[in-house]
Amino acid sequence: MAGLTRYGDFWGRIPETAGRVFWVAPSASYTVAGRAYSASDDNDGRDPRRALLTVDRAWNLVTANAGDVIVLLPGTHSPSASIAADVAGVTMMGLPSGRGNFLRQKASIAAVTGDQNINVTAANIEIAYLHFIPVTEDTAIDFTDAADNLHIHHCSFDMATPAAGTGTKGIEALSGASNVLIDNCYFESDGAQGEGIACGAIVDSLIEDCIFMLSAGSWAAAMSVLGAGADRIAIRRCHFYCSGTAITVAILGAALTGANCVFITECRFSDLCTTAVDTFGTADAELAENYQLGVGATDGGVLITAIT
Repeated sequence: MAGLTRYGDFWGRIPETAGRVFWVAPSASYTVAGRAYSASDDNDGRDPRRALLTVDRAWNLVTANAGDVIVLLPGTHSPSASIAADVAGVTMMGLPSGRGNFLRQKASIAAVTGDQNINVTAANIEIAYLHFIPVTEDTAIDFTDAADNLHIHHCSFDMATPAAGTGTKGIEALSGASNVLIDNCYFESDGAQGEGIACGAIVDSLIEDCIFMLSAGSWAAAMSVLGAGADRIAIRRCHFYCSGTAITVAILGAALTGANCVFITECRFSDLCTTAVDTFGTADAELAENYQLGVGATDGGVLITAIT
């Protein structure tokens, strides 16, 4: 099997880094390159053949701002408690094939009872190529105002498996952070869940190329921007789809205090979205090139020209 000192089975799949790479297996017994190995937190985790057993152990080994990478091998990782992403500059990722299928990634982080899957409390963290299953009435990834420059991409969020609960969310900002980038993520809901993305009071941030899919029931709000302090948030090329069911509000805004603080462009909304953009104050948001689809429409959809 190719080791990490040359190009081989795994090295070509992880990002270039000046730091160390720590491997985490989904179970005590796992397979790499056709051979069985035993994972343990007593391993050093520096080779896929010596993988760690828990994600928490990997976070305890990484060094701040050194370019370290945590790679989760394919399978379901089931932490016993919320993962504390509290070391700045770390990348945590699944192992994609190419860019990975962001509708359903191969490495999963299962629900943590009564807590979020990951709590980000440090800057310059990247989370990628992972599938999340939040627990009912909690969040897959939440982050605090210390999580500046957070980047979440090519992740999938299963909000259909948990029982319905408006507190069940995909990504939630607990307080303001700056320069947050969320892109190429997929949020699947089956009814009365909370938002796929709850922006909170983030600033100077971008959400783009995300898909929100409703398969059953009624989704009150697929995305929200709520609270004073939110400013300079760009939302572009996001798609909101539902079949035979309704998304009540696709993008919900409320209690914002800054004029022209949210920019919504090039988004697409299913015909079954009752309201595409709602509750923003008249001066809160700027809109351009957003369309609502029509069943069998031949006109390319209806241009959204106002907040309802």
